[in-house]
Amino acid sequence: MAGDVNFPEALLAPMPQGRVAMAAALPVLHEYGPSVRIGLSAAVPQAPISEAGLTGQERLGLQAFRLRLNASYKEAKENRPYKSASWGGDGGQPRLHRDRHAVIPPAVPATADPNAAQAAPPVRRLAGRIAVGLFIVSGPGSLEMTDAQQQKIIAEVQNGLSFLGGQAPAKDVTFTYDIQVVQIATPDTAGQHPIGGDPYEHFEAPWRDDALTSIGHPAGLSGIGSYIKAIRTSKRAQAAYCAFFTHYQLNHFAYCRGDYIVMHYDNDGWGTDNLDSVFAHETGHVFGAPDEYAESGCDCGGSHGVYGRPNLNCENCAEGGGVSCIMKRNTWAMCAETPYHLGYTMPAATGVAASGVAVEA
Repeated sequence: MAGDVNFPEALLAPMPQGRVAMAAALPVLHEYGPSVRIGLSAAVPQAPISEAGLTGQERLGLQAFRLRLNASYKEAKENRPYKSASWGGDGGQPRLHRDRHAVIPPAVPATADPNAAQAAPPVRRLAGRIAVGLFIVSGPGSLEMTDAQQQKIIAEVQNGLSFLGGQAPAKDVTFTYDIQVVQIATPDTAGQHPIGGDPYEHFEAPWRDDALTSIGHPAGLSGIGSYIKAIRTSKRAQAAYCAFFTHYQLNHFAYCRGDYIVMHYDNDGWGTDNLDSVFAHETGHVFGAPDEYAESGCDCGGSHGVYGRPNLNCENCAEGGGVSCIMKRNTWAMCAETPYHLGYTMPAATGVAASGVAVEA
């Protein structure tokens, strides 16, 4: 077992050179390139892979997997702080979301027409190939991301997404990565946000936009959109999103803005050994899953995700407070509703067709 998500994972044999990635005989959880793919199977021995000849991204993915196999990594996970604690901050840890916002609305460009109709948020399904763009943003001095920290981030993302991918009933989720380690000279944002302004954008925009332009994309939301579109196309994915990891000051240590996630490496009081579970929780929001902990102000209604299901495991109204779930607590557990909220391919026997269209049972 790698990490602590309790799914058997193994390195798969490298694909023949020039072969296009297609459905594998075994479920492929993570794909960093044709030479480094991690599958979901206990029956397959680890493929011997040498780092010689690997791309930089493949090497990072392989090193992350080896870190997750390390006994000290597993021990740290077993003793992770605030294990099984509520995301609502009921045990002294910080609340995961500020102001009860599961998804922070993206900043409106200064030149935008305030009277223009806002586009509906995209509906995504956690099924098929999912392109994941990782920006590891390294700044000057104390804002630098060390090699060890870069490896830690990639391993934490891998661990968190192993849980989400492994939970898919059809075992049809493959995360395919684009990793950007960018070095910028942007100073940290000083002072408080302007009164009336967007505090998230105030702290995020300077370093985020420099990171985007450093790899040839425009600044702002248009740059995030063009980057996500580019990786979705290049990875032949059904859906795509991206995440920024940084040491720069943020308005809050972790949040989702619809198409993308922003996380501070220190992860506030939750600590770096919980980067994986926080990232998995925020990824849940990208795909439409609502918060379920009491402090979020949730209720048992609503229409969430591609299946339009209510939030029946909300702690405020579910019988007995509901059951444990990644959308409620710092735990590798999932309630009966979250698979629908995420848009997994569900068995037709449950009354929902594999295409995601509701049918009569």
